[in-house]
Amino acid sequence: MKTKHAITVKNRWTVSIALTSLTLLGSTSSAFAFVGPQPMPHHDQTIRGLHTISVVSSTVDPSNGDQNPYGVAISPKGGLFVSNFSNAAGVNGAGTTIEQIVNGKPVPFFSDANGPAGMAFSPLGPLWIANFGQSSTTGNVQVIKPNGTAFPNGYSVITNPSIQGPWGQAFAGSYTMANGTVVPPAFFVTSVLNGSIEAMYGFSPPKFSTDTKVAVIASGLAHNGTTASNVSGPQGMVWSAKTHTLYVTDSADNSVRAYQWNGPDTINQGTGTIVYQGAPLNMPAGIALNPLNGDLLIVNQGNNQLVELRLNPTMPAPLAHPLNKMPQPPMLLQNGGMLHLPQGPQLAHVVGVRTLDRTPVNPQTGAGSALFGVAASTNADGHLVVYFTDDNTNTLDMLSAGH
Repeated sequence: MKTKHAITVKNRWTVSIALTSLTLLGSTSSAFAFVGPQPMPHHDQTIRGLHTISVVSSTVDPSNGDQNPYGVAISPKGGLFVSNFSNAAGVNGAGTTIEQIVNGKPVPFFSDANGPAGMAFSPLGPLWIANFGQSSTTGNVQVIKPNGTAFPNGYSVITNPSIQGPWGQAFAGSYTMANGTVVPPAFFVTSVLNGSIEAMYGFSPPKFSTDTKVAVIASGLAHNGTTASNVSGPQGMVWSAKTHTLYVTDSADNSVRAYQWNGPDTINQGTGTIVYQGAPLNMPAGIALNPLNGDLLIVNQGNNQLVELRLNPTMPAPLAHPLNKMPQPPMLLQNGGMLHLPQGPQLAHVVGVRTLDRTPVNPQTGAGSALFGVAASTNADGHLVVYFTDDNTNTLDMLSAGH
């Protein structure tokens, strides 16, 4: 029996960290060609070796009191950014601010968002924001310059009838498929109000509102609720540049699902491929990649835990083919243009679980739920660090190996 390590919590408001790039190693492997487990790494490469929680900064906007941190993103230059989902009065979806964390303090970066949830950076510097808003009619995707200002003439705001309740954001860089096809870069957004995922491509500054094309790559995902206070469904997203796979959490059915992006011809993959479903996932929200081994790092809204999943070495044979050229065995059904994929055993296994906030969560009201956003990097010593937003304390915290 292995000894369990207790997690130590420190109130350290100033943390000095040398961040590394979050870009994973590139690959020309086919989508869904998941990389199998490597030899068991030293524990400090997984969350099992992380036992210290430190407060990096308050996330409350110093100018207007916005609170309830949701998304956390790391810029190409290593800066930490947090979105505030609620206003000073605690109204969900009424927050307007993005904070940059500088020397352990929140510094207003942008103040004209609309209930910002997930965020993702372009490698060129612009920040893409999923704005849920306060109702089902006010959501959009917003693109912000690296200096924290909007593009002129309304060009920053992207709307589309398919995008309903924008929640998560992720970026996929351009890559070349095995057949030589060059896949363009794309940003993805989860629509939590209709259970779909959209790919946004063809964009170029400054006219994001008019140049961006939108393709629905997933639909039919489990979702519930209609407002910023009670919604659940597809939430967090992360793109693996190594496997060319988009991983998506769904808080409505406790699942992580996988999708591919093959460019403008990518089909609607329906409910996708279940990578993992069930315990210890409990209303999974934010998701990130472990930069040391490619594992999936997921925060639970239902019990305030962090879960690390590792992909199994093999996938079902049909999924080795690009989906838009996949053979059609009897188990694959076409229905209204939506591809329904056969589901099998879990395609990942649990590596570790860590409780990040010990506040009990009320399963009926959600009171006590703290975790929404997560990001991961390495420190100056090359060890894993995991950043997460805690809306019980309105802070950005860090899980690390400590000293």
